[in-house]
Amino acid sequence: MVAACSDDVSSCDEDIRAQVLDERVDLSVGDATFAAELADSDTERARGWRHRLCEREAILLVGDGGPMPIWMCEVPDALDLVFVHEGAVVAVEPAAPPCSPPCDACPRYGEGIDVDAVIEWPAGRFDAAVGDTVRGLP
Repeated sequence: MVAACSDDVSSCDEDIRAQVLDERVDLSVGDATFAAELADSDTERARGWRHRLCEREAILLVGDGGPMPIWMCEVPDALDLVFVHEGAVVAVEPAAPPCSPPCDACPRYGEGIDVDAVIEWPAGRFDAAVGDTVRGLP
């Protein structure tokens, strides 16, 4: 099932393949403050926002302090990718474009960068710059 989404979330029908996470964490990056869905298991991180159409403010992918390369396979829209290590932004990939299968052919962002977390939000929603402090990490 593929559904269209508008800014009016009451009219949005989520794709049945999409992951929607109940656990949220309040984060601040630079001047932006928002609630992010928390993806802290291997399965949740791997699924991320694949097929996700509705109510996407931000998702926090929590890792183990090593590299956590991100791909955009089957993510419907461009996302800003914010790589975080020790409470600070260490890299930003603005407007990473969606990629269609085969997923192995999709570019990977953040390879070789040690991170504790990656924050994703719809492209242009918030601003982040290398060196910004990230508050609220679990």
